[in-house]
Amino acid sequence: MQNSNTGKGLASFDLVLFLWARRKLIVGITLLGAIVGVVTAFLITPLYMSEVIMFPAITNSVSKALLNEQSTGRDDILALGDEEDCEQLLQMLHSDKIRDRVIQQFNLIEVYRVNAASKTRNTELQEAFNGHITFERTKFGSVRAQVLDPDPQRASDIANYIVDQVDTVWSEMARERASKGFQVVDSKVKELEVEIRQMADSMRLLRELGVHDYHTQTERYNEYMGAAILKGDQRAIREFEERFKVLAQYGGPYVTLQDRLFNETKRMSVLRMKLEQAQADMDSDLPHKFVVNRAQPSDRKHSPVRWLVVAISTASAFLLSLLLIVVQVNLKKIRLEQ
Repeated sequence: MQNSNTGKGLASFDLVLFLWARRKLIVGITLLGAIVGVVTAFLITPLYMSEVIMFPAITNSVSKALLNEQSTGRDDILALGDEEDCEQLLQMLHSDKIRDRVIQQFNLIEVYRVNAASKTRNTELQEAFNGHITFERTKFGSVRAQVLDPDPQRASDIANYIVDQVDTVWSEMARERASKGFQVVDSKVKELEVEIRQMADSMRLLRELGVHDYHTQTERYNEYMGAAILKGDQRAIREFEERFKVLAQYGGPYVTLQDRLFNETKRMSVLRMKLEQAQADMDSDLPHKFVVNRAQPSDRKHSPVRWLVVAISTASAFLLSLLLIVVQVNLKKIRLEQ
């Protein structure tokens, strides 16, 4: 047992002596790594981070939330969105429209030093954009937008601009669809108005011919006809017979027009309500998210962490020196064996 401990001690002592004999190489490479780390840490462009926290809204339709009498729980304009709404908001933030507008607004092709004449310019610009601007869903159901930029003011401006563009792009998409729906309903309303006017004119002509209310007139004429027959008033009987002929000739068309006019008027009421809803959706500027915190310029850089860069560079250089020593010793053994 004592011999084993002695062997371990000698092995450790031999390793210390082995490394001590090559201390100049180890110290030199480690010092060189530390110098490279310091230089690199100060050459790396510092980046400042700004972020915005927002919650998705649960509804995107003004007409559904405010003008629909049969509203549901998802029509509350003050309610926060669920997981599905959060995913929709993230998809909108990752849209090409928002990315292209941000790139154009802040001239990011120069900020990210992308060669405008390069054939892969769009790919490089998109990769640089994704490397500096990220979106993620938090554990609280909100969405965080983070922007890294060498200029702290520009970082906050980009983050706030992105948040504002969410409503702009979303409203443009919704307005495009709502305008199509408005045109369809509006055309149907105008067609129905023409039909109702035509039916109203026909009803007016029938009233001029003596048919004012078929059911009421028939009931009254029967009553008066019976009374005239009982009295034996032949003149009144002939007069009511003529009136019955008018009702017999025009009563059917009158009843048909009356029922149709009632149904079309009811249908017009429904279409006008839909037209009002389509108009509200088309003119809506209701926000599609709740902003908890807007971005502010940061007074402290986010990256690089200089001491960490120096520490990693120094440790890497130290490990590299050990690796070089191992390779050197093994090469000597191979040569001796040959």
